[in-house]
Amino acid sequence: MRFLYLVFAVFFLISLAVPGYGQIKKYCPKHAYCSRKCSKGDSWSLSSDCKYYCCVPYGWKEK
Repeated sequence: MRFLYLVFAVFFLISLAVPGYGQIKKYCPKHAYCSRKCSKGDSWSLSSDCKYYCCVPYGWKEK
């Protein structure tokens, strides 16, 4: 049982290390695109208006 707690704690700490990555957004921004698989270097998130992923090209920053 202690091992299970340890695995959960490690997973939780790793998920906190990358804030916002893969979180659900309300919509996919204009400069982004919906795709089943994002290109290498694109950041991805889940969006209500995309069936799979909302891919944001590298270099675009949200305001």
